Amino acid sequence: MSNDLINRFLLSATDERINIIRNNDNKETLLNWLGSDVYSEYARLADGEDDHHLGIKAAKNMIVIPGVMGSLLQSESKGGIWWMDVRTRKHIDDLRLSADGTEDADPDNAIAACAVDTAYEPFLTAILKREDFGAVVFPYDWRKSLALSAPRLKELIIQTYTRNGNNPVHLVAHSMGGMMLRVTLMQYGEELWPMIGRIVFIATPHYGSPSIAGYLKNHLWGFNLMALLGVYLSRETFRSLWGVLSLLPAPLGIYPGTRQADSAAPSPDEDTPYLHPCSNFDMYDVASWKLDLSQEEAAALQKVLNGVAVFYQQLYDYHRQLDQTFKDKMLVIAGVGYKTLFKLAYHSKLFGAWEKMDKITSRVEGDPNRDGDGRVPLASAMLENVAIRYVKGVHGGLPNIPQVYEAVFSWLEGKSANNLPDTPEGALRGHLSADDTESVAPHLDGTARKQPFSDDPGLWDSETTTPPELSEMESLLEKGELAGFQQVRLL
Repeated sequence: MSNDLINRFLLSATDERINIIRNNDNKETLLNWLGSDVYSEYARLADGEDDHHLGIKAAKNMIVIPGVMGSLLQSESKGGIWWMDVRTRKHIDDLRLSADGTEDADPDNAIAACAVDTAYEPFLTAILKREDFGAVVFPYDWRKSLALSAPRLKELIIQTYTRNGNNPVHLVAHSMGGMMLRVTLMQYGEELWPMIGRIVFIATPHYGSPSIAGYLKNHLWGFNLMALLGVYLSRETFRSLWGVLSLLPAPLGIYPGTRQADSAAPSPDEDTPYLHPCSNFDMYDVASWKLDLSQEEAAALQKVLNGVAVFYQQLYDYHRQLDQTFKDKMLVIAGVGYKTLFKLAYHSKLFGAWEKMDKITSRVEGDPNRDGDGRVPLASAMLENVAIRYVKGVHGGLPNIPQVYEAVFSWLEGKSANNLPDTPEGALRGHLSADDTESVAPHLDGTARKQPFSDDPGLWDSETTTPPELSEMESLLEKGELAGFQQVRLL
């Protein structure tokens, strides 16, 4: 019964999840599975929803697109949610893809996206309270090239538009979801633009995230639970995830500050002419990573890197030629105020070989390459000739900040979203109270680890998790006594 309940909970839409939480008969099972902090936040969300709101059936006029690892993945052949359910954690490494990234390495696994992660529940419950917006969600397979999911998103936009009486469809995308949306518009924009109302990108890494580069170089690190995920998700599987690796920082000539026409280029590093804000080595040359790969492994990774370079070039070219009337439909909401992995840099040289890599996370106020939301540098979150608003917040929790979703609703209503500042300085020194700029469910969205009264998001501890610490965490996980593992995300 408990397994059936948890599976039903995971596969349900937000309103049904709220009803499941409300049923006291389900409390013991869900409390044990979710952990007390997450369960308490869910219970508060349920208490805040009355039967009237849950009964609202507004016309569906909004599509919400989650970020990387924000869609649950299940095996349609073998059963079970393989991302992310602590009960099936030993299947995490079975998420590996084929060499071309188009299918499962083991086709018999038949893995497919099935629902949106619970991390988005506060934002989705806020939508439930509105009588002018009705949302559908778009889970997708974030492991694969985003182009493979674009036809499904195109069909969902058309279906939503048709079913709501040909009224405009708004699109709200978090993190990688913004890239998913842009790829779809690049491929099918001519057909879709007449159906689209307004668009909001929340914390989207339009030009990639050095976090992904850090994980490619040193595997999963930064805090203990991330290192524990690395026990179950191998380096080999990580390197097979074309979709995840498409979030590497964009190449020279595309990343902001490295284009020929850019006025503010990064300063040269000592001993290297490679001028990229996120690295002092060529991230698109597999040899530069020094990963000690076999010839076959190196060739496979180089193929992925080549594909990612083409992906960024195509997106960049599309945005440059896009008519300004379409860009005027868009709003970027970017997070600032937190240490972020900004740059990987080899810094010592011995007999011509780079010996050590620094991981630069310190903020420099006023520098878009050195401020961010803990995951995405501000320079990457910005999109040329698109309106932008700023908030002090951590990446995973941005959609769940009240002032953020109020700004989203304002923009979709055709207003200006001016409840959020239009400068980073305004976000860092503004009048908004802490309650307005904090996620309403930080344990649910994984941002509870940020340190109070500081710019530390709790993501970038340089200390290595030791084997005894990993062993102890695995033991606690086995006993169901380790909270937070199910909320670990790469971004």
